[in-house]
Formats: sequence, C-alpha cells, structure tokens
Amino acid sequence: MPVNAHTRQIIELAWSRILGLDDGAFTAASSSSSSSSSGGRRIEVPTDADSQQGEDDQIATFVRLYGSSVLYGPAWLLEAARGLHDEELALESTMIRLGSGHSARSLGEWVLYYAEDIPDIARSSSVSVSYEASDARELEAQCPADDVTEVGLSGLDSTFTLIPDDGTGTPTGQPVAGAGYEEWQGLIGHLGVLVRPDVRLRGLGAYAGAIAMEEAFTEGLIPQWRAALGNAGAQRVAASLGFELAGSQTTVLFNQ
Repeated sequence: MPVNAHTRQIIELAWSRILGLDDGAFTAASSSSSSSSSGGRRIEVPTDADSQQGEDDQIATFVRLYGSSVLYGPAWLLEAARGLHDEELALESTMIRLGSGHSARSLGEWVLYYAEDIPDIARSSSVSVSYEASDARELEAQCPADDVTEVGLSGLDSTFTLIPDDGTGTPTGQPVAGAGYEEWQGLIGHLGVLVRPDVRLRGLGAYAGAIAMEEAFTEGLIPQWRAALGNAGAQRVAASLGFELAGSQTTVLFNQ
C-alpha cells in the first residue's frame, strides 16, 4: 500500500539529514524543472577525504527516493557521473567503473521499502518473544556468517527473538528467528530479520518482522526495509509485510 504524503515527507526528511542536505532538499528536487532521467533533479553532495573514514578512504553513496536522486561522494565521481541515467548509476558496477584508477569495494546495492501500516498477522501460540540481546546472539551463532553480517541483529537498538515454547511461555528450544530495528535520525526504524536456515520458508521471518514493525510504530518510527538487489527471499518478505518499494541505495568505498 503506498505511503501517504506526510509519511513520504518524513522519509525524505530523514534521508536529507543522513546525507547532510537541507531538510527540504528532496521536496525541492522533485518539483525542480531541471530534471534527471528519473523525473526529478539529481542532487550532488561533494565530499572530501577529511570527512571520510580516513585520508585515503572515500565513501560514495547514490540514493534514489520517490523519483529524486542524490549522489554523495568525491568531486571527481560527481563529475564523472554527469550525463548518466539514474538507472545506470544505481548499479554498483557503474560506480566502480567510474572510479577506475581507484581501488574500489562495494558496500551494498539495495532496494528501499517503507510501510505505514501494521501487517495483519495472527499471534503465534507456539513461539514466545524474547527482548534479550543474548538470545539474538544465540540465534546468530546458528546462522551463516554472511547473513549475520548483513542483518547485524544483535547490534540493533531493539531486538525481538522468537523461541519455541509449550504454549505457556516456557521455552522448549533454541531461537528460530529474530527481528529488530535501528533508529535513524529519530524518524526511521531500519529493520533487520534473521531466520535459522533449517526453519526458513515457514513464515517465521515475516512474523518476527511484523513484531519489529509494530514496536517501531509504537516508538513513532516509520519502518524501513532494505533488501540486497537480487535477494528474492527478502523482497518476498517485504511484500508480505505490506512494504512499498520507494527507491534504492548503492554504496562504494574508494581507496586512492
């Protein structure tokens, strides 16, 4: 279900602050007569090495959101990207190619989703919810390292881990799934979901995600789902939870 105009403004405000823009930058871009291929104006945010991770490291991020786009990175990249369509620039391969002469490493190529309604999922009587970080870490110990790194469950601000029980709240096994969120700019709840490999495709990820969404809403945050491009499973979960596709984010680290 599409988010309403007010929710969209909050999402755009959060990203404006993340990228160091004026609060109304996305609104101004979407109404600008100077347009990119996406229908809005591409905003350029030049950076310098002093504001990056180190003297030799430079992060570049390209964000598309509701028809507008922002390229955040070193001046040489901004210049090289002019004239490219947003769809092409959103590819990590394009970003890396533009940085020829620099050592480059992709930090992620994602699609962004948002929701403003709590999904209608019936409460389970066979699993209980733990709010303890120790249970989130126990779940991570049973999952592939790549999945653990991508989700970062135990490092999120709030976590909700599903543990089988006997119907009375008494645990009867090890954690099977978990979700949580990280607060971004006091406006967005960035969600992460992790499911133990042997119990996937049973709806546990969607159930855990719905709990995290509900808690984020309670805290006044708009849930955000970020799925790696090509991760069909994560995109299916997003759809089942009622998330709306809103844009993309591609981030590359350059080394001089």
